[in-house]
Amino acid sequence: MDKFDMIIQNGRIATAGEAYTADIGIKDGKVACVAKRLERGTKIIDASGKYVLPGAVDIHTHIDAPLHGSHTLDDWYQGTCAAAFGGVTCVVDYPNQIKGQSVRNIIEQSHGKARDKAVIDYSFSPVIVDRTEAVYAELPQLIEEGFPTYKVFMAYDFKIHDEELVKLLDVIAKNGGLLGVHCENDWAIGYMADQLVKAGKTQPKYHSVSRPPITEEEATGRVLRIAEMVGAPVLIVHVSAKGALREITNAKSKGVRAYGETCPHFLLLDENLYDQDVSEAAKFVVTPPLRTKEHRKALWNALTAGTISLVSSDHCAFSLKEKLRLGSDMFTKIPHGAPGVETRVPLLFSEGVAKGRININKFVELISTNPARLAGLYPRKGTIAVGCDADILILDGNREETISVQGLHGACDFTPFQGYQVKGWPETVISRGRIIVDKGQLVARPGSGRLVKRNGFQAF
Repeated sequence: MDKFDMIIQNGRIATAGEAYTADIGIKDGKVACVAKRLERGTKIIDASGKYVLPGAVDIHTHIDAPLHGSHTLDDWYQGTCAAAFGGVTCVVDYPNQIKGQSVRNIIEQSHGKARDKAVIDYSFSPVIVDRTEAVYAELPQLIEEGFPTYKVFMAYDFKIHDEELVKLLDVIAKNGGLLGVHCENDWAIGYMADQLVKAGKTQPKYHSVSRPPITEEEATGRVLRIAEMVGAPVLIVHVSAKGALREITNAKSKGVRAYGETCPHFLLLDENLYDQDVSEAAKFVVTPPLRTKEHRKALWNALTAGTISLVSSDHCAFSLKEKLRLGSDMFTKIPHGAPGVETRVPLLFSEGVAKGRININKFVELISTNPARLAGLYPRKGTIAVGCDADILILDGNREETISVQGLHGACDFTPFQGYQVKGWPETVISRGRIIVDKGQLVARPGSGRLVKRNGFQAF
């Protein structure tokens, strides 16, 4: 073979199924060879003592998005820079449709925002808000063109009703796509919130009181039963409650192609964080809300059991200033969301692999392989094999860092993990054979990321 463009030598390669020491030869943006020893590379990277992993894939972000009466902070340069420093080489974002807008226009508009700014690869899972006959009619062609995944909310003023949900699940499934669903019973939450506000209970701690675990459990069960009825696969996004896990387990036992996603904040943070002054508590207002220790324990168990298939960030960065401007005197007005695309990988490695909760193969499965499978990116992305994109994360499993907002690269003025001690940190990040982060330095140009067309959904 001609000289490789790059060789990564001596690293401990880990995929979802294997772990071994070998060299990787990269040519024309692809993995060209994996062998015990390779030489003749234009660039040689010595990864001795490091993990060499598939680049992380994050399929739950809200970048440059109007949401919750506000707008998320990161543009596509800031958001993808943060992702790259966090070991992520591809994001699949959730842009929101507005009334009267076609789904195709959502994709075109979002691509216009990202095209000249993104430093990593990207695609879109539009949030379908306006469920018109015209929208149902355009989905088959969009799925065929490489956009197979979509999302709906069962909460907020753009929530989906059951008669729309059954049709959308059916249409998307019959054309080879996958629907993700935010599961909360909005009617019950609205009643609970009204009662609390009338009683003068307006502090952030009542955010979780108004959205108890059973509202997530009920909505999850309802979605899964509808999916069972029409034979559709479904992704339950950002699972936080053990009751929702039971519903997913029961659905799987009946043959439903049900997939659960959770996020680092549900694995690591506690609802007690709401019981402090609003200037701090507002940082943790996400939906579903943070839960108690018993729910966190159930989520960790679900990772190893396979009930949870992936860990995403749900990166939704509003400034603390904006959260307080809108909701300092009323928990119902605080924008829901927090940054997380840069901290997802080191947190899950540190709390999962370094602490012995999961092994390295499960880690890769959760942060790269399964997200790629669900999004229609696999095996182009999400693994290390000859012919796949050379999206590679070199991670130092022994490096210890303290997470702080000052050391992160997004636009947000806080991180919910301020002061967290982690062991394991992304060192070098490679996208399609080009180094984008090299030992703490960004070396990618704005606009060097590409829009990725994807395959139809395949169950796993």
